[in-house]
Amino acid sequence: KMSHRGVYTSGKGSSAVGLTASVVRDPETRDLVLESGALVLSDLGICCIDEFDKMSDTTRSILHEAMEQQTVSIAKAGIIATLHARTSVLASANPIESRYNPNRSVVDNIQLPPTLLSRFDLIYLILDTPQVEQDRRLAQHLVGLYYETPNVIRAPID
Repeated sequence: KMSHRGVYTSGKGSSAVGLTASVVRDPETRDLVLESGALVLSDLGICCIDEFDKMSDTTRSILHEAMEQQTVSIAKAGIIATLHARTSVLASANPIESRYNPNRSVVDNIQLPPTLLSRFDLIYLILDTPQVEQDRRLAQHLVGLYYETPNVIRAPID
């Protein structure tokens, strides 16, 4: 078990409210209450954000406080609160133009602000080196899985 608490979210579908907290009306009491977002829900755990590069700049900007101060500040509808966000952030991003350019820096390849990248303790590059024959066999295998009668003879990779 990696972490006792974890939350997954997609950068493309995330909003600042979805990462921090929103104010909603309780259906029973009709009072305004806070509803926690991904960073608050993953307090003392891990928050996994996929497609980090597709997240809007506004949404991404709220991560600065969360990753530096380990808190999220809310001031909405008369509710003022500072919530814990003591979470590890694991984010994945694709390079621009869908291919990593070794002649460019990491910042230029994924086009994320250096101020945000500096808040990550570790940055790993996972590169896929194109191999025409192996890639063709893998594609045929994957497409073959969707035929009415699967056209899969053997596993694509030995």
